[in-house]
Amino acid sequence: MSDVAKAAGVSAATVSRALRGEPGVSEATRRHVSEVAKRMKYAIARDASSLAGGRRYAIAVLTSTVSPLLAGAEGALRQAGYDVLLYVLGDESSRSHFFNANPLGRRVDGVLLLKLTLTESEQASIDDLGVPTVTVDDTDLRDSVKVAVDHLMQLGHRDVALVLADGIDEEYDEILTKAGLDVPPEWTVWCSPTVDGGEQVVDVLLDGPRLPTAVISSSGAAAVGIFLRMQRDGRVIPDDMSIVSLDGQEITRVVGLTAVEGAHREQGEHAVADLLTLIRGGEIEPADQPIRLVVRNSTARV
Repeated sequence: MSDVAKAAGVSAATVSRALRGEPGVSEATRRHVSEVAKRMKYAIARDASSLAGGRRYAIAVLTSTVSPLLAGAEGALRQAGYDVLLYVLGDESSRSHFFNANPLGRRVDGVLLLKLTLTESEQASIDDLGVPTVTVDDTDLRDSVKVAVDHLMQLGHRDVALVLADGIDEEYDEILTKAGLDVPPEWTVWCSPTVDGGEQVVDVLLDGPRLPTAVISSSGAAAVGIFLRMQRDGRVIPDDMSIVSLDGQEITRVVGLTAVEGAHREQGEHAVADLLTLIRGGEIEPADQPIRLVVRNSTARV
C-alpha cells in the first residue's frame, strides 16, 4: 500500500479509503488511486479488510433479465472495487429456488434489485439481511406503456395486446383501457422474459377469435420472440402486426424493433451510487430517469 501511495502522491490512509470506497476522498482522487493501484497490480486483501472494517466488499444484484441497466450497475460496482454476486431471476422456478435457499446470509454489504417486483414474503427475506437495499423497479413501466400506447393509437391501432414478464402486476392493462382501447382479457398475457417466452405467447394470441393488430411487450427478448415466431408463420411485421418493446436491449436494436428506451446504463450507475452512499451512512434522494420512443421497422399504420 505504501508503494501505491508514493506513486499516487497521496498518503497510505488515502489509498486505503479510496480503494475501500470509504468517505473522505474525492471522486477524482478515488479514480486516480484506483488507476495507479491497477497499474501496479495492487489489490486489497478482501478477508483482511472485512475483518478490519466490517465490510465484505460484495454486492448482491438481483435482476429479472440481462440488460443495459445491469451492465451499467455491474460496471459501476467493479469500478468502485466491489465484487458482484449476480442472480438472474427470470422465471418463477429460479425465484422460488433463490428465496427458499436464501444464499446471501452475511456475504454482502448491500443488495441491488433491478426491474424485479418482489412479493411481500420475498421483500421480507431481503429485509432480514439487515443491509442497505436500492431498487430500480417497474414504476417507470407505467410511463413506458403510456408512450407505447400513444404511439400505436396515432398509427390507428385499436386492437392492442399487452405481454408482461412473469411477476409483473396486471394493473398495466388499465392504461390501455383508460386510453379508450377495448382490451379482451385474453390479450393480457404473461410469459418468461425470454425469446422462447415470446414465441409461446403467439400461440396464446392465435387461439383467440381474432389477432390484435399490435403488441406491447415489457421484455425486449420476448418481443424478439414474438417477431421471430410471426415471421416463421409467414406473417409480415409490421403489416400484419406492429410490435413495441418496453425494453431497449441491444437485441431489439439488432432486429429493428420500435422500443421505449430509457437511459438504462445511467440508471444502473446511479443506483450503484445511491447504494454505496447508503452503505457509507449517507442519505439519498430519488431522481427521475428519462424515457424516449425510438421508432424502427416494427410499427406502422393499420
